Amino acid sequence: MKKYTKHAPYGVTAIQLDNGDEAIYLNGECIACADFTEKDDPVCETGERLAETLGIPFRLLTLPVPDSEEWTWNDVVTALGWGQTQELGRMVLRPVLECSTAHIMRTDCNLLDDLSHRDLFNEWIHDTGVGFLIRLEAVRFPLLRLKRAGLSDFARKLILQCIRQANISMIHFSAVADELPSARRFEW
Repeated sequence: MKKYTKHAPYGVTAIQLDNGDEAIYLNGECIACADFTEKDDPVCETGERLAETLGIPFRLLTLPVPDSEEWTWNDVVTALGWGQTQELGRMVLRPVLECSTAHIMRTDCNLLDDLSHRDLFNEWIHDTGVGFLIRLEAVRFPLLRLKRAGLSDFARKLILQCIRQANISMIHFSAVADELPSARRFEW
């Protein structure tokens, strides 16, 4: 099961109160907090490093201490408009990797364009107008199907690496996306 907090920002949010208390949240879920009067170790820097390591957004909020003497961190995030935390099935929220079409060959791009219009492929390979979205979990053995259709070894190896390292469920090869620093680039 995955947890989802309504209206909470995606990524790591560090909250620092004007009394020195701190807390870090990952997608709205409290990860750690520090009480300044108890001389707890600060946690905001940890949140920043966590965001950097995971490659997700980081934001730091500086807020006043709630008026109530019996305040809790739940009071703070409720005041921010974050809603209830719900548990969702493990397949409900899945990552999508978006990367430049420069990581596939022109022949791959032409093939994906053709496949996105064929009946056996158009439900899991989509032309987005700026590239192609491949829904990897929409069919069984997508890499084998892509191999049989003629997708290059380079493209399939990149997709496999992304599945293994980032546990993606979809990949979007886009002409307007960033390039992956460690992936091969094709000039075309």
